[in-house]
Amino acid sequence: MNLQELFIANLKEYRKIRKISQLELAEECESAQTYISELEMGKKSPSLLMVERIAAALGIEAMYLFKNEPPLDSKKTLSHTQKQEITEKMHSALVKIIEDY
Repeated sequence: MNLQELFIANLKEYRKIRKISQLELAEECESAQTYISELEMGKKSPSLLMVERIAAALGIEAMYLFKNEPPLDSKKTLSHTQKQEITEKMHSALVKIIEDY
């Protein structure tokens, strides 16, 4: 498997593990959904800056997008969107507890 094939396979796998769509990933990377789709199909190659943005959005270090090993445990890392959703839910729950007290 060459480097581009590894990148594509890992990008798809980590995106699926994080349960985010191409559109959600694109938004976190300040890119277009079509660009993420083209990356996953091998039609485009990302810049190093985009590799860093994708990795950050997936909650991993960039090197994991090029490693030929099983993905990191999805329970140990969360995407920015997932962290934000959890924070908002926790805040809402705390507000409700305080109001009911």
